[in-house]
Amino acid sequence: MHGGCLMTFADYCLFAIANTVLHEGGVTLSFATEFIDAVYKGELIEGAGEVVRAGRSIIFMRGMLTAEGRPVLSFSGTVKRVTAAGTAG
Repeated sequence: MHGGCLMTFADYCLFAIANTVLHEGGVTLSFATEFIDAVYKGELIEGAGEVVRAGRSIIFMRGMLTAEGRPVLSFSGTVKRVTAAGTAG
């Protein structure tokens, strides 16, 4: 699988991970990845992670994508909270 596809899924995972503390919208501020292994056709990819710190306006997270239980990509990122009106909160 192309690395860009994995990175897109990992960015999506940031918001799934942040869901417990992000009650409105958000935007990705920073995003870093490390490729660990290849993903092959037909493999199931799963993402898991944790909120490292949830501040008033910025949420810090880290996680891992796995393919058939094998680590394939580690990631970390920050998400900025955004209100429904589109202004930073």
